[in-house]
Amino acid sequence: MSDQPWLMRVEGALEAHFKQPTGPSRPGVDWTIGLKRGEQMYRVRVRSYFAEDMTAAVREDNTYLGRTVMQYLNDLLESGWTPTQEREHVITIGNPPPGTPVRSRRPWWQFWR
Repeated sequence: MSDQPWLMRVEGALEAHFKQPTGPSRPGVDWTIGLKRGEQMYRVRVRSYFAEDMTAAVREDNTYLGRTVMQYLNDLLESGWTPTQEREHVITIGNPPPGTPVRSRRPWWQFWR
């Protein structure tokens, strides 16, 4: 079974401001990611915060944000973690490397802004 790849999909996402024990709330997204390997199926929750310098365009790029969360989980899986091992998943997502295209939610015909 270990030779089968992990399959992942976004099952849900909630964008909100989350209370912090040491100060003001922080914007981010709570993600529910479905993991499947063979017949085994799991759901994992990951809280992602936005980096302070994150641009508005990156915040709106749900594809980039979701892929970053799944890459985080993939890195954990490759390091030996399994979904049966309970842990709190919290990451901070920053801007992509320079030159990376960013998708906008704005329709193609809205050329102003």
